[in-house]
Amino acid sequence: MGTDGSSFGPRGDVVERAAALRPLLERHRAEGEQERRLADEAIAALDEAGLFRAWVPRRFGGSEYDLRTVMDATVEITRGDASAGWLVVILGCGDWLTGLFPDAAQEEVFGTDANTKVCQVLTPKTAARRVEGGWQVSGNWAPASGCLHSDWAMLGMSLPEHGGNPAGAAFGLVPMSELRVKDTWFTLGMRATGSNLLIGENVFVPDHRVLHRTPATRGVFPRERNATPRYRSALIPTLATFLIAPLLGMAEEALDHVVSQSGHRGIAFTSYERQRDATSFQLAVAEASMKIDVARLIAHRSAAVVDGHALSETHPDYLERARLRQHASYAIQQCREAVDVLVSAYGASAMSESDPLQSILRDIQTASRHAIAHPASNAELFGRGLLGIEPNITEMI
Repeated sequence: MGTDGSSFGPRGDVVERAAALRPLLERHRAEGEQERRLADEAIAALDEAGLFRAWVPRRFGGSEYDLRTVMDATVEITRGDASAGWLVVILGCGDWLTGLFPDAAQEEVFGTDANTKVCQVLTPKTAARRVEGGWQVSGNWAPASGCLHSDWAMLGMSLPEHGGNPAGAAFGLVPMSELRVKDTWFTLGMRATGSNLLIGENVFVPDHRVLHRTPATRGVFPRERNATPRYRSALIPTLATFLIAPLLGMAEEALDHVVSQSGHRGIAFTSYERQRDATSFQLAVAEASMKIDVARLIAHRSAAVVDGHALSETHPDYLERARLRQHASYAIQQCREAVDVLVSAYGASAMSESDPLQSILRDIQTASRHAIAHPASNAELFGRGLLGIEPNITEMI
């Protein structure tokens, strides 16, 4: 990248490094599920490979990769362990969002360690009270994926009208040392993400550690030194598009597993000794593969649109942002449907704990329910955008 900030960081071999981690992640996957947190060895390997520095500002030692590159790397990580892929997304987004905050906040978070991790719960769960120099807030925030490995948390809060500024939602950066973690993450899938409950009591958040949501969704950020494309990209389109990556990784892994087993698995109560010889199985595999192809095309196209605006120093308009969020939701839905088709074609043994397909099924059913990917809500906000109906049902567009 040139010093003028006209491009993203070089792609390098990060995707290949991510793919090389798959055997290690697979070995520790069962441990992570049992302990309900990613194994220390997995975290260390992801750190060493630079996956948790992908979106840290380059001035602190980060990489500032383009969106497609970091998504492709995350797909590979997810194929080794879905929870690991999820944390690469969530903690990567925490790093990126921190790069949008005032420079003083960035110095606090990354100044001494580029590997510092920032979990986040962006929904404004509680109201803050204005105090001298900042805000005081108490409340509970969940689910906080990656909180067990983080040094900072980014917490959603509601701010009252103050100093001529309107009331509105904001994100506040808080050291994990000032929060308490309550062990609440007992789930069907994504067990190793450690997405527990954070509790804060009378936590002080200085003004420089606050990012106001309304201007941020419109492309107005208080950061000054990070003038590079990574920190010019649209807020919600970036988050929503990145979220496709782990779902795509799960679906691709399911397809490869089902295809690899089809040559020596039969179909019960039929004359087929090999699934791959049955027309019905062939059609199912084709249908699932097409759904995955569509999801991948959407992911790459959306990444190109998001980063294209960042490179050209433009901000996508309201309708385009709504379209990008809808596209992310649709791609995620296609991934989940592909896994459903594959499980039905594979047979009842997919539900066995000894079969890798059951963990993919549990994980994708859990991960695809993230609020930003809610199909009905996204269709409604996109439809309202197409029809020019304002206000919409959320400003998170």
